[in-house]
Amino acid sequence: MASASELGIAIVGAGVVARYHAQAIAKAQGARLVATCRSDPAKAAAAQAEFGVPCETSYDALLARRDVDAVCLCTPSGLHAAQTAAAARAKKHVLVEKPMALTVEDADAMIAACYAAGVTLGVALQRRTEPAYQAVRGAIAAGGLGRPVMGLALVPYFRPQSYYDSATWRGTWAEDGGGALMNQGIHIVDLLLWFMGDPEEVQGRAATLSHSIEVEDTLAASLRFKSGALGSVVATTSASPGFAHRVEVYGTRGGVQLEAEAVVRWESEAPPTLSQSVAPGASGAGAGASPTGLAPAGHMRIVADFVSAVRDGRPPLVPGEEGRRSVSLVLAIYEAARTGRPTRPR
Repeated sequence: MASASELGIAIVGAGVVARYHAQAIAKAQGARLVATCRSDPAKAAAAQAEFGVPCETSYDALLARRDVDAVCLCTPSGLHAAQTAAAARAKKHVLVEKPMALTVEDADAMIAACYAAGVTLGVALQRRTEPAYQAVRGAIAAGGLGRPVMGLALVPYFRPQSYYDSATWRGTWAEDGGGALMNQGIHIVDLLLWFMGDPEEVQGRAATLSHSIEVEDTLAASLRFKSGALGSVVATTSASPGFAHRVEVYGTRGGVQLEAEAVVRWESEAPPTLSQSVAPGASGAGAGASPTGLAPAGHMRIVADFVSAVRDGRPPLVPGEEGRRSVSLVLAIYEAARTGRPTRPR
């Protein structure tokens, strides 16, 4: 049981991401893992043995626990909206995995429910915590690259058919909400928005080229930002054996190229002094080849920030309003790909 000075956190869901959350909670100052939740009794027993805390088979029972102050939702994306609303009614803070919702309406409802209940809503878009990306964001905000004119995002990942076959919700519109862009690419979409601002209009093309799934495994989109800048997003899970994602931002006074979490090249009038963690270097495929290739440091930072935000009564690094932006853009790209017409994000 968490002490009165600790934030008691429960993990809902399973898999690699749930383990990342458990590791992060164990490292977070002022927090403690107090419970988990799995609906299947056999899986609940396994989770209790793995994490060393009680595992409830009912989400309602979990929310009724007095030692649970917050929940980490590591469940299929299609469940996030209802689970967040229930947590808010129970006065529990929420850290939800990406994407936060599958529709803009659900994202708005989640934000409204948590606001009305006076609880914190954070989104686990942990790439924003990486030192390299924070350095780029700071440079853009300070005018170090001049006026941004172009932003590029490339996600050349690989997932075998067995990845989609391993869970019935994967690769479905109803619970996954999309494919390479919504599931794998949304982190990089979030970074592009963080750097470039909101888009005015998007165009897109999507295809399913190498998997037996409902959703796309390959997509290319062009963007026109409200600032007048242009951009592109390309995402796939068909690029065997899997490669590191890239983000590039170019402005009137310089530009920066990043691969995974490392700066590959930075040119500007006054380039920053890069720390070792941000310095250029080979980044490897990382999560491009497998979900297990994701480094746990990002989740440790996003969970630590969430705990601090709840305890200090401040917004988290990625509040619900920020998580909504990437959902809105992805859905607009899907609509443009479906209709063949330019689409404005909502």
